Amino acid sequence: MEIKNLRGWSNIILWTSLLFYVSCSSSDEPAPVDCNTSTLAVSFTSSDPTSCGTSNGTITASATGGDGPYQFALDAQAYGSTSTFTGLGAGTYQLKAKDKNGCERTTTVILKPFGSTLASTVSVTTDSGCKTASGVLTITASGGTAPYSYKLNDGAASATNTFSSLAAGSYSVKITDNTGCSITQSVKILSGIKLSVEIESIINANCAVTGCHVANGGAVSFAILANIQSNAAGIKSKTQSGEMPKGGSKLPQAELDAIACWVDDGAPNN
Repeated sequence: MEIKNLRGWSNIILWTSLLFYVSCSSSDEPAPVDCNTSTLAVSFTSSDPTSCGTSNGTITASATGGDGPYQFALDAQAYGSTSTFTGLGAGTYQLKAKDKNGCERTTTVILKPFGSTLASTVSVTTDSGCKTASGVLTITASGGTAPYSYKLNDGAASATNTFSSLAAGSYSVKITDNTGCSITQSVKILSGIKLSVEIESIINANCAVTGCHVANGGAVSFAILANIQSNAAGIKSKTQSGEMPKGGSKLPQAELDAIACWVDDGAPNN
């Protein structure tokens, strides 16, 4: 009788181990692609607006390398198959390309204001923090004809070139000189959460553990930072739902927030 019981317990332990192994080697997890070494590249052709006050500039994007098909986006727009962007005023734009593996590349495109030397730079001097609004950005205008006015998103134009108490996200700034000539520029404020600091420590403590998400553990190894970055969206989704970590309790809210903030920042390699 004792031998049978021992055999029964052995079977239970074996099946429990197998279930844990399978749970960490989900077949719906594709092999990760290291986007840091991807050959994806984005290029463009452009035409400036034909006068200082018009918005008829164009940008046409193209991509090579990586793994097509490609999608494109301008500034904070959603990705799509359209590669030509029209109706653009003078300013600085961030042109983005993404391949089917989710790898992204970004390049800066400057459309010049016709007949004017007006230019600007925008710098983020303070990150927003995670789930807080502590971001600060400063706009520096040059050329054209001073004095300048500054406008953030749909706010009122003013002589103030510094904006504070900003949450993480994308913003549009407009600079206008004394002749009425204007340029626009987009800027993204990040939370400041870092992959190599907050995110790596959370994953190492909860997911890159024996039998799950480590080398030979039956799943994508999260001991490699590039794999965390490549699977960022899935990690956010599964930790928020409680599906990760496997077999344990849901992560503390502060850690869930940190993961979400980092992913919403674009899962940067920082």
